[in-house]
Parts: sequence; C-alpha cells; structure tokens
Amino acid sequence: MITHKSIIAMVFVAVVVIVILISCERSKQVTENTSSTDVPQYQFEATGEDYLISALDELDAIADWSGSNANAKGLSIVPSRNQVTALAKTSIDTVIIYGALTEDGYGATITERYTHPKGIPLITIRKSYGKENGHVVTDTKRYISHIDYLNNNPQQSNITEVFGLSSDTIVTHVLRNGTLETYTFRLPVVTRTINPQDGSVKVSTRYAQDSMVVTEVRDGNGILSQLRRTYGSSDGSLVTRIEYADGTWRQTRTLGRSDGSILREITSGN
Repeated sequence: MITHKSIIAMVFVAVVVIVILISCERSKQVTENTSSTDVPQYQFEATGEDYLISALDELDAIADWSGSNANAKGLSIVPSRNQVTALAKTSIDTVIIYGALTEDGYGATITERYTHPKGIPLITIRKSYGKENGHVVTDTKRYISHIDYLNNNPQQSNITEVFGLSSDTIVTHVLRNGTLETYTFRLPVVTRTINPQDGSVKVSTRYAQDSMVVTEVRDGNGILSQLRRTYGSSDGSLVTRIEYADGTWRQTRTLGRSDGSILREITSGN
C-alpha cells in the first residue's frame, strides 16, 4: 500500500534525479563549448603536389630575394646572422635569411619566417640546398610558439628532395614522421592562382627537362611571362635561371656558408 509519505519520498527522488540530469547536461554543454574554439587550424602540406610546390616556391623566393639585393657586379655577400637586420621591423611579420653548412657539408640557405596567419603565431624554418645530379632539398620545421622553437619541438617537420629526370618526370622524396614517401609526376603539375588585389591570373606549369625542374608562368590568357629552370649543385648551391618573354634572362646562384654569410652570384643577358 502506497502511503502519503511514500508518495512524497518518490516525488523528492524524482526531483533530485531531474536536477542531477539537468546539471550533467549543463556540464556537458560547458565542456563542449570549452573544447570548441574559433582559432583556425594550421594548414600544412598534405599531398605530394603540396610538397613539390612548397619546395619550389621557397627556391623561387630565394632566387628573387637574391636578384633584388645583388650589387652592380652581380656578386655580393650577405652579413652573418649576428649582423643581419630583421626585415620589416615595423611589420608583424619578419624574415631573416642566412647561410650554414649541413652535416653532410652542403652550403645551405636558411630562412626564418615569423608570421601570424589569422592572428596566430607561426615560426617556419627552412634549410634549402642543392645536391649532386641537380637535386634540391628543403628541410622544413614549423613551430607554433617561441617556447616550442627554443625547445626544438616542431608542430610539423619534413624534408623534401626534388629532382627532374631527363624526360618530363619530376621525382619528389618526402621524409615525414620517420617515413620516406616518393611521388613521381609524369604529367605537368599545374596551379592557377588569382591575385585578390587586381584579379590577375597566374598559371604555373611545372615539369622536368634535362635533370632540371622547369616552371612556365603564364597569365590568364595563356601568354608566357617567364620560364624558370631550377637545379642544385654538389657544393650546395641553388641555381635558378629565369628566361623572360622579351628574350632577356637572369641566372642566380645562391650558396650558404659556414660563417652565416651567403654568396650570391648573378649573371644576365639578352
């Protein structure tokens, strides 16, 4: 027989259970909201094409930097790392470039980029150098804080080695997470980019020729603006020859040295 006191006790228990369930649900919601963040994820290379393009873009940047900073004789030496002045001091983003020797004795060009994509810090250290038979290598480490950088605790790292065969084939070796992956591109690797400022289109087509990697750059109408030939040398030099649509050309050789300086040699002609 259910008494009045039993009914009151059952109602009390039910109320307690409901309160507990509501509290658990609120705790669950708070936990989910806390784990959710508006900070965007870092986007690194994911495919073989990504690694190839990233490595070639870095070599292009080094060649273009060399060309814009050469003296009239086409030969100059960059100050050592201790003397170098950070670029764009008043800017949030900073780039430092200097030379070094790899453990294998290759002269490497190192770039340190301190950037803030979408407001979050990112430190990218790239060591680039040439090898025998035209091979080029970029050793990349990315850090998401200065503490990680000081402790050499990269968020992402990879070593990408690129070279062209005598035919159209580009071979890319990527070492990441202790695993060596090989990508063979028998067809040209094509990218199409749009400049958000003026809407201009750039189409880059990459293929191999005579053990070099060739990049054709055209506009949206298919008109050739420049052709780049990139390869490495056995001392670590990075060589880029740029042929322009008007028939002129410029060739840059960049070699990092053990004292932190960089040797740049630039030749040009018609």
